[in-house]
Amino acid sequence: MVAPEAANVASELVLYAGCLPATPFRELVDAAAFAGFDAITMWPLIYRRAQSREGLDPATMRQLVQDAGLHIIDLDPVGDWLPGAADGEDVPNLFRSVWSRQQFFDAAAELALECLVAVHLGDAAVDHDAAVEGFAQLCDEAKDHGLKVALEFMPFSGIPDFAAAQRIVQEADRPNSGLVLDLCHFARSGGDESVLASLDPKQILTIQLGDGTHEPPADLRDESMFHRSLPGEGDFELARRLAVLGATGVRARVGPELYRRGFSERPPREVATDLMTATRKVLGL
Repeated sequence: MVAPEAANVASELVLYAGCLPATPFRELVDAAAFAGFDAITMWPLIYRRAQSREGLDPATMRQLVQDAGLHIIDLDPVGDWLPGAADGEDVPNLFRSVWSRQQFFDAAAELALECLVAVHLGDAAVDHDAAVEGFAQLCDEAKDHGLKVALEFMPFSGIPDFAAAQRIVQEADRPNSGLVLDLCHFARSGGDESVLASLDPKQILTIQLGDGTHEPPADLRDESMFHRSLPGEGDFELARRLAVLGATGVRARVGPELYRRGFSERPPREVATDLMTATRKVLGL
């Protein structure tokens, strides 16, 4: 049984771009609205493809989203913020941060979205002081564009866990900053549930859902890209962790962040509906 606090976590339900990355933009928007999501997110790849292959300009994209009763909340991944850092050769081309931060600012303005997601996708160690400096500067520039910045940790990156990301955000001390809490990354980085019970609820801007087995695979990056389970179908006890967050006072955007190769072979509406059903179940909605 799902504790009632789990339902309190979600301010909005979000279909994250990684769930349907190859879906044409019109169909992505339609699927999200059909399944009952409140918002979607954006990747540079999706943004460029909508213009070059689908003939949609930013104003048309924005109108499609508005007409569907949705809005776009995040644009990611921003990699142009960590001084001296670059994506490693192990980072798949799909996820390489090929845009400058100005390109992110321009796209955010064109799509009227609210937040940029900062990441470090390479596996090289990150200098903490340099990360604090770079993140603070990104937040300051984003503020000039009316944007928030959410930092995401990944166990296969130079910012590998919640504690590392939290320290960067805390020491940067910018009012327009916060954290992405991907509960798959949290589990795979050995996250202790006591951390969730003691965090500052205002730090969490968004929560991403996916599931997996107790025993981690050899390649965490590959699992993250292709082999996550639907929320509630694995061993991560998402409902309980969401209840802990709800009892702590976290109120954030919540949604599924997982892709399976079979998704691209099914109608987008069906995939989005399955994702919504699983999300609502672990939230107790």
